Parts: sequence; structure tokens; C-alpha cells
Amino acid sequence: MARKGEIVGAVDFGSREVRVIIALEGHDGTVQILGHGIAQGRGCVSQGLIQDLSAAQRALKQALHAAEKEAGVKVSSLFCGLSGTNVESFIREGNVKLDRDVVELPHLEEALDLASRDILAPGKHVISSITSQEWYVDDLRVSDPVGIRGSVLKTRVHFAQIPSVIEDNIVTCIESQGRELEDMVFLPLAAGLGCLTPEDRELGVAILDMGRSTTSLAMYRDRRILTTQCFDWGGFHITRDVAAGLHVSFEEADELVLEYGLSEALIQREMDDDVNADDVTEEGASGRSPQIKLKSAVHGAPAIVDREVLEMIIYERSRELLQKVHQYINSRGLSKHLVRGIILTGGAAAIRNQERLAEAVFQVPARRGLPDGIDLMPQPVQSSSFTPVVGVARHGFEYRAAARNGRIEVRRGAIGTVVHGIGSFFGRYFF
Repeated sequence: MARKGEIVGAVDFGSREVRVIIALEGHDGTVQILGHGIAQGRGCVSQGLIQDLSAAQRALKQALHAAEKEAGVKVSSLFCGLSGTNVESFIREGNVKLDRDVVELPHLEEALDLASRDILAPGKHVISSITSQEWYVDDLRVSDPVGIRGSVLKTRVHFAQIPSVIEDNIVTCIESQGRELEDMVFLPLAAGLGCLTPEDRELGVAILDMGRSTTSLAMYRDRRILTTQCFDWGGFHITRDVAAGLHVSFEEADELVLEYGLSEALIQREMDDDVNADDVTEEGASGRSPQIKLKSAVHGAPAIVDREVLEMIIYERSRELLQKVHQYINSRGLSKHLVRGIILTGGAAAIRNQERLAEAVFQVPARRGLPDGIDLMPQPVQSSSFTPVVGVARHGFEYRAAARNGRIEVRRGAIGTVVHGIGSFFGRYFF
């Protein structure tokens, strides 16, 4: 049966899982998730870079097949989210005088050209989402400048500079399934597209996408992107500490982290500003800490440990990782913008009480960011781990709309996939 509306496929190459969704945007603007697929990554991707191409291809094939089967449609192209510590981000401005006192499409192209000239580099690709562009006519903010009368057009736009090896291997992976890479979006921005409300963006918020190997940050205020940053740590650092401390396998350490999560007693002591590495949980203080039987302890290591030992390991590493983000925000004087607090997405955001610890560390409200504004969504997609890829799909709808009205030129590039440009500039310099 034919679907009425725009259909896009979106993929998130996570370190733990590869996720694919197929989404439909109706003519009335409503969005439905028609299908989803998940495949275990098993280390085929780390910090945004494909480590094992064959394994990544198998994972994509499995997730894509599941999504298309559930949706009952086949997509010819995919939008992809991208993150990693080797990805640099920039916010730049470009100003253009208006010849005939009215904004036309070539003026947008010229403004973006001027904004991005100093970030072009050999061996790098530059991407920019249509959703990350701000436009001003005579210093007054406008949502769509085309046709607006004035003297000067200004753009303020977010760019991400990607090592070519990252994109080239993602292209190869997607093309191995007979699909094309239609466009890419910086994953911190996608996470925001997946769950932030207009009020969040207006009043001030930070979104923290907590993956397995990386954690990325995006901050907003007055509907502007204030900063984005990727950190070279994620949920696996907690898993690794548990595996080392208890002498168990990574698989069991993952299970223990998700099963037990963060201790409410330790978080409360953090909020009371009275916790240190020598503190124990309330059960430990009474000498009656519950015990945990381990399944994969190495020979010679204890097969039974006190629960307080596990909780302390999870707590100490989780607090350290959140404190690093807090220090980054403080060092740039941005804490005052956290009016709506911290929103957590990604797989590591599912650790029990993670948002409560974020509240204690940042001293602002915190919540888990679930996919928002979707009319129809399968139950498994209603989780923080799917929020970024839902945002990738939203980026795809915006991209297609911009292509239809001439804001983006879509053409076939030299690398054999669909690439994009704002007028001739992106095609001339970016790919």
C-alpha cells in the first residue's frame, strides 16, 4: 500500500548497537516511525570510526532488513548521524550586502561561503545541517530570509569537520547494502532534534548524548547553538572499571551496570556534599551489605562480592565523567544558560538513576531525553538510546524540504553517493 508523505531511512552506527529507523512525515507535518531495527555492533565501530568493515556491513544489513520488514517499504538511501573525538565543530558567521535590498538564494550561498572558508582543510569533509543555520537581516532574526527586504544578510551556522576516512568508510558500508548515503548530521545536534522542545531551545538547555565509546554535548539558548563538543569516553569506561574491579567479563560487567545502576544513597550524599571514596552505602554502614554472586569471575578471584563494592565503582566513574562535562561548561561560562537543565540521551543514559546523579553534579534539573513529537512509534523506540537516530530522521525531513524549495542542491558527487551543497559552494569545496 502506498504511503502518503515523505519517507526517510536513518542509521546510527553506535559502538554497542547499529540502529535503523524508517520514518514517515505526513503532509500535515505529523511523524510516524514505520519500522526499526537493531543489531549488535560488537565493537565494529568505536568513536565514530568503523573498526571492522565486514562486521559493520553485517550489522547494518541485519538492522536495515528488520526495519524495512516492519515498515513494509524499502528505502534507496539513508541519512546518518556522526560523532567522535576526531570530529571538530565550529560556529561561524558570514555577512553579505544586499544588492537590490532583497534576499535571494545566491545571497545565502555567499554568506555560507564566507562563514566556512577558514575551516576547510585537506583530508577533511565539512557538514552542516539546515537545522543549524541562523539568519539575520539587518541584525534582526528571521526564520527564512528569502524574499525579506533589508541591507545586510548575516548567517550564524554550525559546521562539523570530519576526517575523510570516517565518512568514506560509512559510505562504503551503506553502499554495500545497495543504498546511498543521502546526507550526514552531527550526532549531538541530531540528539537535540530527537527530543528538545521549542521551550528547551529558547530558555537554555544542554543535551548530553551518552554513548558507549563517546559522549557528546550540545547547548542551546535563545534558539541558538551555543557550543558542541565530543568527549573520548562513554558507558564502556564504567563497564571496564567494573570488569577490572570484580575480575569479570565485559559482558557480565555490562549486565551488572544496567541491573544495579547508581546507588541512591551515594547520590544523596553527593547532593548533601558529603561523599568521598571512603564512604559506603547505608547497608555497608550497618554491616549488612547484600552480596552478589558473579558468573564469570576469573580463577582465584572472589565469586561473591558485596553490592556496595559494585555500587561504589559505578558511582565513582559515573560521577567523574559527568564532572568533566561540568568543568567544560563552567570553563566557558555557560552554566548560567542551563535554565531547563540537562537532558540525557544515548545508551548510557539508561543506567538507573543517571539523571539523579546529573542533577547532583550540575545542580540543575535533569531528565532522560525520550523521542518527542512522534504520533506513532514502536515501543522499543521509546527509549533514550533511539533519540539520536530519531533526530537523524528529522534532519532528513528538513533536508528534503530544503531541497524541494531550492535551499539545497542535491547532486551525485565524485565519491559515488548523493552529496549536498548550498548552491554551488558545497559542491565546489566540501566534497
